[in-house]
Amino acid sequence: MAVLKDRSVPFVDVPAMMRVHGEKLEQALADVVRSGMFINGPRVLELEERMAERTGVAHAVACGSGTAAQQIVLMALGIGPGDEVLVPDFTFIATAEAVAAIGARLVMVDVDPMTFTMDPAAARAAMSDKVKAIVPVSLFGQPAAFDEFEALAEEFGVHCIEDACQSLGARLGERHSGGFGSCGFTSFYPSKPLGGIGDGGMVFTEDGNLADRVRLIREHGQVGRHEHSVLGVNSRLDALQAAALLVKEATFDAEVEMRRAHAHRYDSALSNSVTTPVIAEGRYSSYAQYTICMPDAGSRDHFVEFLSARGVPTALHYPRPIHTQVSLQAYQDRFEPVPVTEQLCDTVISIPLSAYMSEKDQDQVISSILSWSEQRRSAVASAR
Repeated sequence: MAVLKDRSVPFVDVPAMMRVHGEKLEQALADVVRSGMFINGPRVLELEERMAERTGVAHAVACGSGTAAQQIVLMALGIGPGDEVLVPDFTFIATAEAVAAIGARLVMVDVDPMTFTMDPAAARAAMSDKVKAIVPVSLFGQPAAFDEFEALAEEFGVHCIEDACQSLGARLGERHSGGFGSCGFTSFYPSKPLGGIGDGGMVFTEDGNLADRVRLIREHGQVGRHEHSVLGVNSRLDALQAAALLVKEATFDAEVEMRRAHAHRYDSALSNSVTTPVIAEGRYSSYAQYTICMPDAGSRDHFVEFLSARGVPTALHYPRPIHTQVSLQAYQDRFEPVPVTEQLCDTVISIPLSAYMSEKDQDQVISSILSWSEQRRSAVASAR
């Protein structure tokens, strides 16, 4: 295929973000360096307060990463060896990895074919007396069906924990992502809707006792100098990350609206060419990614090659069910069928979207996909 590109579209436009935030970020980081207070401190506390207010919960506890936040909250809830935890099979491996890390058993659950989030019916079918928690992922910026998952958790007497690593800024009705279930957690990895300049994470909960236990575990279980009451980990958010996140949090609502505007423009332009994201009624997505589906499993490789030749990058979220990962085989006792997950892994592809994406860049993405679609239609017609 001839290379037609004269410029490349960034998948996430970091330089554009830095043009907006760069000066304030540099000042905020310099202030931390001058203060000499690099761990915990006032900036971390301020970020926790802001995020608790944003998500509508009483307590937010900063951690070193989203994965660490999940592991810590599972530990704080007393989940461990012999317990089962339901997670969706279509997501990033970290959701399952944190469960395996504490010695609990994984039960992978299929997802809804429209929203790609955990299917409540599949979760119900997977329940057993060993299940202690359900961890629905609010995927690609869209909240999972938490009204149903919270009811299911209450019925069976288990914890409902939101994986909000991709969905800060999203809503289900008037409730905010991070505030669903008995607790939740998020990630501040740079590519997330509210991304920092490195790793970071946070736990959200209404339960003050749980928040205290999370704080204890994130600092080696330390109750006083050289006094450790429980086994813990080292997973504090450093002040440099907190300072950067405070800068970005100030404009976060506007940036979510920008992401949504770009997504809606894609919807209008591409809906006759590919399967565009479906946002369920009553849900408000923050569009961590814009993930489309190919018409069939055989067309994705050509689509990726076609767009690459025109300077448009793509990403695979996700190419295989996580139950197939070698690293997780020893942590699964039973297997639930996942036909939707298997189909999605063969057909999904993500295209560029970020808050500060330029109209020119988006036009290049759109025109490339429309060209691919027209070529495909012509090929199908000529084959008849």
